[in-house]
Amino acid sequence: MKVLKKIEETAIAFGLLSVTILLFVNIILRYVFSANTTWAEEFIRYVMIWITFIGAAVCFRRGMHVGVDFVLDLLKGKAKKTLELFIAFASIVFMALLIWFSMELVSFTRQTGQITPSLQIPLYYVYLAIPVGAALSLFHLIGRVVDIIKDRPYKETASNDIIHE
Repeated sequence: MKVLKKIEETAIAFGLLSVTILLFVNIILRYVFSANTTWAEEFIRYVMIWITFIGAAVCFRRGMHVGVDFVLDLLKGKAKKTLELFIAFASIVFMALLIWFSMELVSFTRQTGQITPSLQIPLYYVYLAIPVGAALSLFHLIGRVVDIIKDRPYKETASNDIIHE
């Protein structure tokens, strides 16, 4: 689990760093030297897509997704646990469907041989972010279900990482 956490967070950090550097360089090229890289905008867009889907999985791991805490705070005991399980199972079903349909999209894009306009890379590499992010999210959601069943709520630490009680 620690290895997966490290991989997710390293991928996000590397993606943000590369996007920031490339965006800065591209701005300097455009406004100082009146030059432009045609592929930079496309690269930034695709890396941001990957960051978004991996970031969604990290949010599931940390329990940071937007939820209706107001309703959960009104409930106690078994009713609260039941609603938390319902939400987690609904999210699991959604992620499973997202994996299924996005794999069909990846497969279709791969079979048709579509490539990106500027970078000339297979487009299915971009679409692969969807099933990868959804699979990571699914993995974290299953862990959350186990935590709910075992009555292990999330608890914040000083470093903002979530640990189990």
